[in-house]
Amino acid sequence: MYSPKIVSFLLIGTGAVFVLSAIITGLQLRNKLPPLLRNRWLQLIGLMVFFFCGHLLVTYLLWHDFAFPHILIAASIFFSGFFALLLIAHIKASVKTLLESESKFTRASEIIKLKANRLDREITARSQTEAELERTNTLFLKDLFEMMIEVLANRDQYTFDHAHHVATISHSIGEQMGLPADMLEILELGCLVHDIGKTAIPDDVLLKPDQFDCQDRKIMDYHPLIGAKLISRHIQDDRITDIILQHHERLDGSGYPFGLKGEDIGILPRIVAVADTYDALISQRPYKTSFSEKKALELLWDEAEAGVLDKKVVESFSKVIESLKVLESSRPITAGFMKEVELFRSRTYFREPLTDFYNYRYLLSLDDARLLKKDSFSYDLILIRFPGFDKLQLDIGYAVADQVVDELGHDLLEITATFSHEREYYDGSVMLFRKGLDYLIYAEYEEKYSRSKLLERISRILDTAENDWHLLYTLYSHQFAPGTPVVQAICRLFDQTRNETDSCGAVPLSSESADPGPTTPQ
Repeated sequence: MYSPKIVSFLLIGTGAVFVLSAIITGLQLRNKLPPLLRNRWLQLIGLMVFFFCGHLLVTYLLWHDFAFPHILIAASIFFSGFFALLLIAHIKASVKTLLESESKFTRASEIIKLKANRLDREITARSQTEAELERTNTLFLKDLFEMMIEVLANRDQYTFDHAHHVATISHSIGEQMGLPADMLEILELGCLVHDIGKTAIPDDVLLKPDQFDCQDRKIMDYHPLIGAKLISRHIQDDRITDIILQHHERLDGSGYPFGLKGEDIGILPRIVAVADTYDALISQRPYKTSFSEKKALELLWDEAEAGVLDKKVVESFSKVIESLKVLESSRPITAGFMKEVELFRSRTYFREPLTDFYNYRYLLSLDDARLLKKDSFSYDLILIRFPGFDKLQLDIGYAVADQVVDELGHDLLEITATFSHEREYYDGSVMLFRKGLDYLIYAEYEEKYSRSKLLERISRILDTAENDWHLLYTLYSHQFAPGTPVVQAICRLFDQTRNETDSCGAVPLSSESADPGPTTPQ
């Protein structure tokens, strides 16, 4: 039989071993625990160390036969040590599970990070692709717009040049006003097609070399509506559609097609309105002379002060006009053969119905297109008038008198063809035109003797008509220096002959001077 003292020593020793094992295991687990749990874990280890010291103290007391119930104390110590060991075992299992979970979490975090990096790369690649697609789409859109205005150029070269001029001016104004890059790009694209609706305007209106009447104006006023309808079907950006639709609207409601006022008109159409008006003012047309840049700017300020144009836009334009490269040169027509088409269209338009005579404005059109060789040669304008035609109509009848003048014109046409030298883009160096009842002859002289011979042949034909039909005539001949604008020469000729007393049947006066002296009635 074992004595109670021996049993107590065994129980205490076993409990102490349990506690010591728990302390050692706890110290090993400490480094594996998360930082937040390590301090609390040390407190638990400290408590176990305290229990272990208690075991040693009880053993010492028991060894010296200290009076207390040995078995009870020993059993308590044993079970406390056993409990400490179970606690440590349970915590160890929990820590293992926690570490496995943390390891799985770490692996999951790494996987997520890899996927996130891959996703970032895919997003970056997609963004780059979208940017490239957007850039390609913008280039395609610009090319498409260029193609559209070249189609317009095949209808009217002036409108083609005008679109590029307005785009350049508007872009400069937009930069001065601090518009962002995307708006500047839209502004330029919109300007290139702002008159695209003119492709549907009949040639009799679009190419008319004279002032519009009410019906012409009504037809022309449709071009913003036509252009906006065409573009809006295929282009999703409303800003381009607004430029096309609103560039003729005015702040005071006097514009078209809707008579919009104030804030109902967008900032981009307001800019285009100023650029469009300015280019129209400085451009020369067969039915109008051009204004100087200074005068055009003054007119823009007048419109701004009157509340018609945007004052801020005009102010910005006035700041860039000095540095603006205007727009003197005309861009070439899309293809070489289109020049022939353009000239044929002009000739057809200017030719009088049922006759071979061209209206004198055809000459202005040729000069406006810089096709004449007048810059290389001096040239004559010869004006033939019939002051007694009303009396002739009463004497021989209206129909017969008209026929006489027409036949005389055909005789003059044959003479001009005889003296004319071939030209590449127009009928020849000597051309006959008609202005009402009057005949006008344009002659570029490459040989000095041609002028006197031409005037002699013309006078002979006129004298024959006078002798045969009593058709009185007045002939004015004037020579102009090379480079003199035809519109200036015609205006000078008509102004100086308007109030002169007509004289009849005189022999033509030959003037070899290239300087534009006074016009002499013959």
